[in-house]
Amino acid sequence: MALRAQLGELDFPLELPGVERARALRDRITTQLDAHLIPRLRTASLPTIVVVGGPTGAGKSTLVNAVAGHEVSPAGVVRPTTKKPVLVVNPADMELVGEHPVAERAALVEADLPRGLALLDAPDLDSVEAKNRERAIELIEVADVWLFVTTANRYGDAVPWAVLEQVKRRGITVGVVLDRIGAEALDTVRRDLLARLADAGFGSVPLFIVPDAGPLDGPLPKKQVVDVERWLHLVAGRHGSHEVVTRTIRRVWSPLREESRELLDASLAQVEAAADLTAAAKAVVNPAAEELATQLRDGVLADGAPTSRWLADASTKGVLAAVAHPAQGFLARRRATRQAPQRAAALSALRSDLHRSFTDVVGAATRSLADVVTQAWTEHSSAGAALAEERTGHGVDEARRTRVQETWQAWLASIPVGEGAGGDLLGQESARTVVALAAAGLPGARAAVERLGLPSWQTALEDLVQACRECLQSEALEHVDQVARRLPGESITALRVRIGELRRLAGEG
Repeated sequence: MALRAQLGELDFPLELPGVERARALRDRITTQLDAHLIPRLRTASLPTIVVVGGPTGAGKSTLVNAVAGHEVSPAGVVRPTTKKPVLVVNPADMELVGEHPVAERAALVEADLPRGLALLDAPDLDSVEAKNRERAIELIEVADVWLFVTTANRYGDAVPWAVLEQVKRRGITVGVVLDRIGAEALDTVRRDLLARLADAGFGSVPLFIVPDAGPLDGPLPKKQVVDVERWLHLVAGRHGSHEVVTRTIRRVWSPLREESRELLDASLAQVEAAADLTAAAKAVVNPAAEELATQLRDGVLADGAPTSRWLADASTKGVLAAVAHPAQGFLARRRATRQAPQRAAALSALRSDLHRSFTDVVGAATRSLADVVTQAWTEHSSAGAALAEERTGHGVDEARRTRVQETWQAWLASIPVGEGAGGDLLGQESARTVVALAAAGLPGARAAVERLGLPSWQTALEDLVQACRECLQSEALEHVDQVARRLPGESITALRVRIGELRRLAGEG
């Protein structure tokens, strides 16, 4: 189904109110589609799957063993007894069921059941183990019939009644077994249980009584479960099975549409929240970028080591004298030619100084911006606070350093210095360094650029400003962009279409 594809693309990365319910609902619906509805629509001859569920100690496995005629599911006093679900089928149905997705969730066991009937012994709804509880709830989504097994001291527990509400919403056929009931309590408990069932909308649900058989040496006698067995044979027979399955499928469309609509609303809330958080991050980029641009245009990168080294190396007898001043006379020009390796080394050292200055200045700006974004997101919402917390996690500092270094390298490489720039004094890399020093704010380097006909330092400076702005934007938006990429995008539009189709299937328009 196309709906399954759209649901598979839904993600809820932002910790918004109700997001846990949305995630659980998405998982539950996909289980329902994968393990029940799609297989049913593809193969009409699948056995009727009766999920036997209930609280701890209700005797579910004992009941299944009695119907099967021998022990197919372990039963005992140690809880939880049923850890992995057990699916009991007629040998003739084994191949059909083996290809059903439910086979991935349960251990398959053969027994002398009627063809077309499959009994699934589920874990306890209130198991002390969380995975068992989750598996028990999940198995509701594979059921054609849900057989609720309870006892005199457990029938009032809240959890099974909440599950019964879910079963009713799904339109699943239900039977109730009051198990291990003593004669002295039977009338009172049965009357109260029937009243509760009627109040919950299950007034027409069959109630089966399995009397307390006392201590047993072996399986529960068949005569104890004859009524249950007869009903199971009825619902799994050719006509009964068709009616049960048809009714379940017919009733599924309306709740499926409502639940898909809830997921659509949750997805839209994620998109809106991501847009708000993106806007909050963008709002702080411009002031930070303008402040950094002012510093760059004022020559902050040239302060300290770059200026000191340039002044020393560009002095009258310094190795960069020929770059800073025109070489006067034959000897000066000859000396300049001989000093080419020393000049390249000196400019390399200046480039390293400038690199360190850039890393310090731009690194500090990105860290400061990150703090401002964190504050903005934290003030925005709990989802923003959770996103900000993720943003400060492991690897963020390393990613920031990498981003700053990539900005430096990309800017330096973008300075358009061709071969032969700077004449005989400079190679290509050295010429690019002089332009970079000029853009950083060194007056001597700016004069050298003009005199040697190197590319415009003003252009290089504005390119630097733009590169740093983009670095800040990436710092502010990278994390929320990662979240936004996980949002459904076009799937939201497709999901709207699927909801419309479900509405028609439900006969609601």
